[in-house]
Amino acid sequence: MNTHLTTIEPPYINLSLCDFATAFYAKAEIQSACLALQDEYGVGIPLLLSCCWAGFCYGVLPAPLLKELQQYTEACSRQTVEPLRDIRKTMKSGHDPKWPTTVNDWQNLRESIKKIELASEFLLLKGLEKLIIAGPVELLTPQHQEKVRASCMANIAVCFKGDDLHQDTAKASLNMMFDIICSVKIQ
Repeated sequence: MNTHLTTIEPPYINLSLCDFATAFYAKAEIQSACLALQDEYGVGIPLLLSCCWAGFCYGVLPAPLLKELQQYTEACSRQTVEPLRDIRKTMKSGHDPKWPTTVNDWQNLRESIKKIELASEFLLLKGLEKLIIAGPVELLTPQHQEKVRASCMANIAVCFKGDDLHQDTAKASLNMMFDIICSVKIQ
């Protein structure tokens, strides 16, 4: 995985899912949009990024494959990502000065947990990529790239519950993300 990748240029099919996610998430605007979607709508960011990447590379994924991606994400997140995130967030509230450890030791432990949380998200992304590639999909040809917006939106729908995708905050966050990666708007 190329963790120093900071820009993404078409064609995205030349990037692994992890490289795409790293480059995409490196943009501050993307981070804030993803965190808003995660906090407000419970969107799993690895699944969201996977759906974007798949939309660029493969177009609309079949419903059974999207369901499999969703189930895998939920199971993996429940087992690894979410418990680590909960611990990290709890630790953010601070170190109790009565404890016989230093604030620096506390912060170092929290940073270690954050790194493990990130590693678990990358493991999740690698699993999602394997499922997508093993699915009944074919790479989009350059002449079919105009379908990318519709493909991404069709794939992304699996990340939202009910009508959440159509809420103003969700649409604004997704519009901003699409503006950055492909200069198109969600209607």
